[in-house]
Amino acid sequence: MRQEQLPQYWFCDAMEQEQKITAAAILRRQALSEVPKVPIETLPVCQIATAASISKAIRQRFAQRPDAGVMKRLAKVALEPPNPFNPNTRRQPRPDAVILGALILVALASVFYFNITSVAG
Repeated sequence: MRQEQLPQYWFCDAMEQEQKITAAAILRRQALSEVPKVPIETLPVCQIATAASISKAIRQRFAQRPDAGVMKRLAKVALEPPNPFNPNTRRQPRPDAVILGALILVALASVFYFNITSVAG
């Protein structure tokens, strides 16, 4: 059986080597995080973002994903899940969404009522 030759650095232990840290030793090391110099000609031309280009990009993004959008997310929170066997049926509101909507409606009605009565009185 032939013994496999392993790379030498696998057997290297940094704690065994006694090396003095000097300025010359540090200057000889190569930086690992050095950024390569890229000629400007190789970089793509930058585009200036305008409101029209941003809104166009957003519309294209939402067109690619039909499950995205504010109304879809609100419907997912407020309505029961769709019926997978009959997708044409109407989705019923969730009970907790009905209760929350009723509480918000009562709070708005009471604020409106007390503001009207305080002005009139």
